[in-house]
Parts: sequence; C-alpha cells; structure tokens
Amino acid sequence: MQARQERTFYNYQLLRKYRFSKVVNYSYIFLGLLAAGAAFWADGILGIAYSFLAWSTLIWIHYVISRSLFVIDRYTYRKRWGFQWKPPWIGFLPLEQQFIGFRYWSKILLSTLLIGIVIIGALSPWLPLGFTLQFLFWHLWIIGPRLFTTIAAMSVSEDKLIKLETNLFLIYKA
Repeated sequence: MQARQERTFYNYQLLRKYRFSKVVNYSYIFLGLLAAGAAFWADGILGIAYSFLAWSTLIWIHYVISRSLFVIDRYTYRKRWGFQWKPPWIGFLPLEQQFIGFRYWSKILLSTLLIGIVIIGALSPWLPLGFTLQFLFWHLWIIGPRLFTTIAAMSVSEDKLIKLETNLFLIYKA
C-alpha cells in the first residue's frame, strides 16, 4: 500500500495592495534614461561607461549582500529568490508566487541600503566624481521602489508577509 502524500494549503488574507501604474513605471524608466543622458552630457561616452559599470556593479553588490545574509541566517533562498528585470522590480528579489516575511524583507532591504552606501562612500575617494554620482544614483534608483513600498507597508500593524508581482506589492496577513 502506498502512503498518501498530504498537501498543505496556506490561506493568507490580503491586507493591502500597492500598484505601480504604467505612468509610474514609465517615469521610473525615464528617470534612469535621464540619468544616463546626464552622464553622457557631463562626461561623454565615458559617462555612459560609468553609468553601465555602476549599474552592473550595484546589481552584483546587492546580490552579494542579500546572499551573504541568507548564508548567515541559513535561509534557503533557491527557488524563492532570483533576478527580476521588470520595472519597478529590478535586481535580486523574491520570485513571483513567493511569500516572504516582512521582517526578513526589511532586514535585507535595510542591509542592502546601508552597506551599499558604505561601499560607495568607501570607494568615493578613489573614483572620479561622475562615477561616484552614478553609483549613488543607481543605488537609490534600484532601491527606491522597495523602500517606498516598505515604508508604506509599515502602517499595517499585523504580522505580515509580502509578495511581489509585476507592478504589485502585496501584503498578506500571516
């Protein structure tokens, strides 16, 4: 006789939904293009190189910070976290259909924000001003939507889980 596998279904109650409209997404993309244009205007082709290098390096730094926290906390992130490229969710984030504890989300966000600023500050004496400004801008540009929704989610007083979907930040009751 074969043993039956029991399935576990979790039912979470949706508490709040934050939607990023197309106008906000287009504005977000336009701001990034405007920054690249300003870099080109200030430093020419070198400014575009600074912009691309700063953006690529920050994506990697954010990944390393998050992954380091996962290793320290012994958190299994595979098949739960991955790279996303659709605005406003750009970078190493929870995958769609994955519920993440709000405290853990906040811990990763705050660590990424602060450690990223410390790294930029530590490198700034050796980098050209344009490159340092590109680093700072792209760091805030990538973190901005996460920070905005996290601050907005703090008004929900219950123990909560978050879930990211394309253009949505969802808060559920645990």
